[in-house]
Amino acid sequence: MRRRALTGFFLVSLFFLSMALPISSAQVENPTPTWVDCWASEDQISEEMYEFCNEHHSIAPEKRLYAIRWVFLNVSQDKIPNDWVDIQLNNLNAVFSKWNFRFQTSERVVIEDAIAESDDYHQKWTLREILPDLRAQLGLSDEEEQALIDLKEQLAERHVSQRSLDELTLDEEFNTAGAFRLASRARSEDITVVIRPNLDAGGKSGGPNDEFQSADGGAVELNTNLLSSGALTTLPHEMGHYFGLSHTHVLGFNTPEAKFDFNNLWSRMEFGGDALRRAVGEDYSQPFGEQWIPYSASDQEVEEFNQLIPESLVWPVWRLTYHGDHQDFDNLAEFIAAGEAGETIYRKNFQRNYVLEDEAPEWWGNNCIWNDLAQQGQCRYHEPMQVFDYNDSTIQDVMFFENGTSSNLMSYITPDYDNVSSRNGLSSEQIDKMRFGANTPTRLLLRNHCLGTSLCDGWPEQTDPSGDEEIVEESDNEPTEDDSTPVIEMIAAIIAILLIIPGWAVALLAIFAYFVRKSRKEN
Repeated sequence: MRRRALTGFFLVSLFFLSMALPISSAQVENPTPTWVDCWASEDQISEEMYEFCNEHHSIAPEKRLYAIRWVFLNVSQDKIPNDWVDIQLNNLNAVFSKWNFRFQTSERVVIEDAIAESDDYHQKWTLREILPDLRAQLGLSDEEEQALIDLKEQLAERHVSQRSLDELTLDEEFNTAGAFRLASRARSEDITVVIRPNLDAGGKSGGPNDEFQSADGGAVELNTNLLSSGALTTLPHEMGHYFGLSHTHVLGFNTPEAKFDFNNLWSRMEFGGDALRRAVGEDYSQPFGEQWIPYSASDQEVEEFNQLIPESLVWPVWRLTYHGDHQDFDNLAEFIAAGEAGETIYRKNFQRNYVLEDEAPEWWGNNCIWNDLAQQGQCRYHEPMQVFDYNDSTIQDVMFFENGTSSNLMSYITPDYDNVSSRNGLSSEQIDKMRFGANTPTRLLLRNHCLGTSLCDGWPEQTDPSGDEEIVEESDNEPTEDDSTPVIEMIAAIIAILLIIPGWAVALLAIFAYFVRKSRKEN
């Protein structure tokens, strides 16, 4: 009994100790440097920071753990289900963990009467007018001029260029997206997810760009209707966009086949394919792999690396197309050669219009669908219609996965699901593209919490909580010396608290532990 009492006293002591800490200390006392922190500080870097940067930002990370700040605009607190964030986060991790991407929550901000939130894209407000929204998110001063100074200081700490800071005034105007992207830039170490009612879609997001020192940040947008619907497909899909992935499909075809416009694709290669060839070779024969740039790179090297952002879009495309009689391309080089030779190329996934002429078409809508009766994915082509099952070599592991029961993350195909989104597959080329998106300087503003911590130890092994875990039931008997439950509680409490308390408290805990051991020996 004495032993459980000591454990209870210990946990209560830790609780009051942690509550006595300032909030800033209870979060992250010494956050680890991001890639951009290291890149921007290279000329005046401390020895300790140099060692960290050299170890963690010279090569691409194997694992990524990002923090999410959930920002609710024009949503009352009582409209947010208590478990909504946790459910969405667990689903997001279930989808992305297979690629060693995981996420955790950093903060939740609810602004019930947000100013900068509208369904009118053209409606704008001055920075002065949206200061209440920014104060709620960033803790700015109540005085206008000081609030602008505070905002610029937070942006400068996150390496926004001096030119961008000089251009930022209280009279500058922002629309809804511009307002929350400004706030997200002042918290660029985290991913901002904005939930708002006036979004004209279920979700929206944009990929990385080359302006990583501008004051314009990035964010994922979700419609508040997800609070009531509980849909799980939207957030992972938008997170795919956030890391640079495009849709598998294109809209607006009248025909039962969808010709791919190769010339349009190549016209979007801003650097004539030079950046792509640096990645995959002059003859396009090399794998894309893990594209990475070390923090010690020169400005010129960073510029050349960023040139790959628009040109990398071609890498996943060749797996999403076919030629001839549904023949796959063997590689990117064959795809480009066919396009340059003017060969007809087709899309594997597209949306066909419902065309009313003399009669309705045999089929319309998304050509790739979830067949409820067969309980499997299928793709439709041609007239008379030909149906390709999920296991056809042209669409297996491209459009459908897991024996046809899950679809491509970036598609609009939704097989039946229960607790985890069924849109959860990516081709190997899409995985390359997503990792490259995460490795761009714009996304390297994010803090990877795997680096320099033990938070990601044990990945990528997945544990099944329903496995052979021993269930410990409460007993009416007094615990014996072999009863390990109090010890487990104590160890868990120590680990949890040591992550948030300063050194003086660690010493106090050590002294307390000494007396616990002494008490056991006396008994």
